[in-house]
Amino acid sequence: MNYQILLIEDDPIFTFLLEKGIEHAKLKGKLHNFCNGKPAIDYLVKEYSDTSNYIIFLDLNMPVMNGWEFMNQLETFAKTDNCMVFVLTSSAYRNDIERLKKKPLVADFVTKPITEYILNGIKETIEDRFEKNQPI
Repeated sequence: MNYQILLIEDDPIFTFLLEKGIEHAKLKGKLHNFCNGKPAIDYLVKEYSDTSNYIIFLDLNMPVMNGWEFMNQLETFAKTDNCMVFVLTSSAYRNDIERLKKKPLVADFVTKPITEYILNGIKETIEDRFEKNQPI
């Protein structure tokens, strides 16, 4: 199954490494890159469809529109049936983790850097949700 994969990250080096990791993990989908939440939410408001699946890798700390602001807007229209958010951050603050666990669209909280092992786990989570139709 193919997905729309959105990378919302302001660090070009990390974005490049994540793209290569996604490719290596054989996660198939049309890849879209955004340097902050604003162009990403604009894209989704225009293009979101109940018939497509969306995998979103979201950095929390970005200029213009950060990950928290993006999530607040995404939650107004996206559904857990076809959208999964993997939050990327270099900070592992307990408060952030607890807040994120309460958000239904958030599939997991991933501390940078992302390893091949972590990406393989993310791939399994995606397949469980979208291909095996099992809740996570």
